[in-house]
Amino acid sequence: MYAFVGIAGMAKMSSSRGGVPIPAEALEIMEAPLLRWLYARRRPNQAFKIAFDQEIQRTYDEWDALGAKVTAATATPADVAAHMRAVGTATRLLPSTPRPVSYRTLASIVDVTTGDPEQTLRILSDLDPDNPITSLDATRPRLDKAERWITTQVPPELRTRVRDEPDTELLASLDDAQRSSLAMLLDGLDEHWSLGGLTTLVYGVPKRQLGLPMDTKPTNELKVAQRTFFALLYRLLVGRDTGPRLPTLLLAIGAPRVRKLLGA
Repeated sequence: MYAFVGIAGMAKMSSSRGGVPIPAEALEIMEAPLLRWLYARRRPNQAFKIAFDQEIQRTYDEWDALGAKVTAATATPADVAAHMRAVGTATRLLPSTPRPVSYRTLASIVDVTTGDPEQTLRILSDLDPDNPITSLDATRPRLDKAERWITTQVPPELRTRVRDEPDTELLASLDDAQRSSLAMLLDGLDEHWSLGGLTTLVYGVPKRQLGLPMDTKPTNELKVAQRTFFALLYRLLVGRDTGPRLPTLLLAIGAPRVRKLLGA
């Protein structure tokens, strides 16, 4: 027996009223070891929630971080025990994803590409050019879970829609500092065309504009400058102030289209 298990983003469930998600539905959007871990890491009398909303991405981040600690032999004995109970039964290990790309990255890619296999593989191969992913099967079943989550749990109004054409009115209204920031980004695209490289680039442009070294730690002033720069990019690329992580979004859109939408 377990204490009350809720669903993040939903009111308290009641089986007598119907409409209650069941484990099979959770397994459509998350791998079996992750779901088992949510139970295994808690005492049976401890109530908890399972995320069907955006929180699932943070849950996956925690799971991946635990896996890294177990591999590096830095996890606590309790965490190791919970991990062991999650990844297998008494008789066998459960299926796992050969190349476990971040769930939030996979979700962003599926969101932008609407699940197109060719485009998805193109982006995945660019994540780590030194060790490219050459088959979608290497990212399954996690890729399939992320795609199912996007299509069934993310409202249409929150899905990402990349602009077809540049926002000429917004581009014409930019001041010198904004134009300079876009020029810095565009100049560095080819050199930084990987997930890690683009992360360094998009966070580094505001540092350069403030005359700061690239290894500068975040300050309030820098955080404000970065948020302002990010919002500008989102408005030019997807027509709103927020969206998927920018490095993933840039990879998904592709360099030629990014250049077009940013007025190059």
